[in-house]
Amino acid sequence: MLSTSLKRDYSIGAIPNGIKVDTFTFFLLFFYSNIIGLNAALAGTAIFAALCIDAITDPLMGTISDRTRSRLGRRHPFMFASVIPMTVGYIMLFAPRQDWDLSQSSLFIWMLSFTVLTRIGMTLFDIPHRSFGAEVTKNYQERTVLMSWREMMQWVSSLGNAALGYFVFFRPTPEYSIGQLNPDVWLPFGVMGGTLMALSVLYTSFKTKPYIGQLSEWKGSTNLKDIFAELKVALTNKSFVILFFGNLTLSLAWGLSNSLALYVNTYFWELKAMQIGLLLPIYFVSTMLAFYLTPRLVQFFDKRTIVMVAILGVALITPVAFILFNLGLTPEKGSLSLVFFLASFMVFLVMFAVIGNMTRDSMVGDIADEVELQSSARQEGILYSAVSFMQKFNAGIGAFFAGLVLNFIEFPEAGSGAPTSEQVYTLAFVQGPIGAILLLIPFFIFYRYDLTKERHNEIIKSLEN
Repeated sequence: MLSTSLKRDYSIGAIPNGIKVDTFTFFLLFFYSNIIGLNAALAGTAIFAALCIDAITDPLMGTISDRTRSRLGRRHPFMFASVIPMTVGYIMLFAPRQDWDLSQSSLFIWMLSFTVLTRIGMTLFDIPHRSFGAEVTKNYQERTVLMSWREMMQWVSSLGNAALGYFVFFRPTPEYSIGQLNPDVWLPFGVMGGTLMALSVLYTSFKTKPYIGQLSEWKGSTNLKDIFAELKVALTNKSFVILFFGNLTLSLAWGLSNSLALYVNTYFWELKAMQIGLLLPIYFVSTMLAFYLTPRLVQFFDKRTIVMVAILGVALITPVAFILFNLGLTPEKGSLSLVFFLASFMVFLVMFAVIGNMTRDSMVGDIADEVELQSSARQEGILYSAVSFMQKFNAGIGAFFAGLVLNFIEFPEAGSGAPTSEQVYTLAFVQGPIGAILLLIPFFIFYRYDLTKERHNEIIKSLEN
């Protein structure tokens, strides 16, 4: 049995990714297009270009981490090394100001450079950290519990980052009644987030270091030909392929909706920062519900079933508020009643989303066991690099397509006036109904996943013999 202290100390390592995911999903595109004045399509392209670099660095990091031998084990050298690039890159993203009078190309290069640096730092930490969690237990249910702790902490840190934004940094002022439009608050917001990321990386790296001796060392070959053969076994595993493409299509739908959320809340629902902040306790309650339910659901249902129900739940709830608005059944825009109205749907939407995330994360450890049976090598690093890449893909591809949508409808940039009602309505339509329809694709992909609890138990018995 894993101790509560290990679960806590390990899960604190999810804080950096929680902060980064929240910022990259909800704030980064908004900051560069609405505050600094970078063309929305260019901003989205910068995020997507950084994502393309991740497509190389993430599997490379997974492969290197799996095969590392050192006195700090396979994972911890990279976890400690991640602090500086992650923190510096994140803070510098929010350094630009309009009065710097940078050209569009200069702003694009700045955003791209520090987005890449932040993501490289996250790659150095997140992939080894996830892999450590998969190594520390092989139990089907206990692994779900550990990943539920990690996912819970990631969501709580995301909410904490958003709460700092809406309640501390984006508070209204006499000059800016909509606080998120105040250009002076974004750099302090970035400094706070970067500092919290650095502290949590150092804490979890030091606190989990005593467990290094309990983990297995790399048993595979370091010959280049053998490495490619082992990677082929891992990356062509049927369960992994289904999980990868299921997460890929899920990230497209979910990332697009999330990247437009701040625009829709600000311009369509006409909510101020403090009102948006009132939704955060709903996210917290939903996360706690998912944290409670997920390990218990795994006792009775296969993980595939849980994931499919979670996706379907999100798909059905996502467009409800927009549909009711068109039927004239929503409270007045910008009102407190509207906040509570939106919250009544959001509590279930977020709960389903978090349950799905927790369950899919634990699937990777199960797949690693299957891959070990096929290749005689533990390859958590390369498998979890795919999960890490998918989370980045969530924000990256979402921001890319959101930027294209904003550019297509000619949504005004910073200082170019207010958007029209037609432009705002289009954003709400894309975020709601279109996002829901896109979620049907991963639903049918996960239907083909067949690594059941019974099959996993057979794999573990074979590995023990």
